Amino acid sequence: MAATDTPHRTLMKTNYALLLVATVMATGFASLGQPFQSGSNGSYGSLDVTTGDKTLDVPPDGIFHCTTINISRTLRFNRNALNTPVYLLATGDVTLVSTAFIDVSGTRGSGSTPGFGGPGGFDGGAPGSVGLPGGDGLGPGAGKAGSSLSDGTQAGSGSFATASNSNPVGNRGATYGSPLLFPLIGGSGGGGATGNPGWGGGGGGGALLIASNTRITHNGLVRAWGGQALSASVLNTGSGGAVRMIAPVITGTGSIDVRGNGGSNNNGDGRTRIDALDRIGIGVNFFPNTTATVGGLMAVFPDPLPRLDIVEAGGKVIPVDSGPAQVLLPSGSSPNQTVKVRAKDFGQRVPIRLVLTPDSGPAQNYDAQIDNSVTNPAETAINVTFPVNVLTHVRVWTR
Repeated sequence: MAATDTPHRTLMKTNYALLLVATVMATGFASLGQPFQSGSNGSYGSLDVTTGDKTLDVPPDGIFHCTTINISRTLRFNRNALNTPVYLLATGDVTLVSTAFIDVSGTRGSGSTPGFGGPGGFDGGAPGSVGLPGGDGLGPGAGKAGSSLSDGTQAGSGSFATASNSNPVGNRGATYGSPLLFPLIGGSGGGGATGNPGWGGGGGGGALLIASNTRITHNGLVRAWGGQALSASVLNTGSGGAVRMIAPVITGTGSIDVRGNGGSNNNGDGRTRIDALDRIGIGVNFFPNTTATVGGLMAVFPDPLPRLDIVEAGGKVIPVDSGPAQVLLPSGSSPNQTVKVRAKDFGQRVPIRLVLTPDSGPAQNYDAQIDNSVTNPAETAINVTFPVNVLTHVRVWTR
């Protein structure tokens, strides 16, 4: 059935899941007597960025199944339809020399568009204009919309591991996530600013995982900055993103930078995690170092991977893995609608938060629970109120 055959329209029919798992239940971690497996099947072959800069399309599942990885130039990525994180997995060695630069940063907003999150990160809020409010940012730590004036009403910044030091406090996003970065999640967008012209919020930094069966030598720069703010006084910045490295041996004195607001400190910083069995040679420089952790969690993906899926929104059935949910109700539609959410492989009651984020006006949160302890998968229906004639993003998180 075509979208126009119904009283409302769902754009980019969707399923979107993002899991914030506080405890790790996966088994099969590597030990000194048990070889670590990155999960690569080697089908991509060798990833070599040594003769020129490259921008690669992220595969549909986000995974590059490499044999080896050798980087001495700049590597960037184009987001996929589901905007997954980037997973660079290798059966052999990963080598980043001093001139290597991997960038999954978010972008700055403009007077006409929000800033875009890096792959695995979240977009900023849409800009407002005279008489039309901006939109809140996207992501679990999204900043709220506000003005472009530095008078305490300004649009807020996105948060991740830390919150911004900007004012007003009420428009800052909430902190979220686990220092383990397991599973992986990116940064959140800043709020859109209203003015003449308005200004879109900065996009959140992306999420990148690099894993090797053997070793990682990191002497380059890996960056997941949040997108810059409107100005030094109106910090509607995106938060920094996430970078994780996993290998039996990790060495080198390279840098990992997950700061918000294009590298400015205290503006919604992201998270960094390094996991290795042999950590003696790790001399990596972390920016900031207060949100970085080093340990021995030798697993790339949770097994099984719990997930939340939006399977119906505004009367439209949504296929799994079909893209982020965006709903537009034309004039004359009833704003009272239902969103169905499915939980799979949690094995318990799951507290969730459904978030409706319109391009203009404040986001709406709906808290609920799904009992996944007996039925797998399990669903719940949530009664919501959509704005009419406003494009609205639909997301769901665990609480």
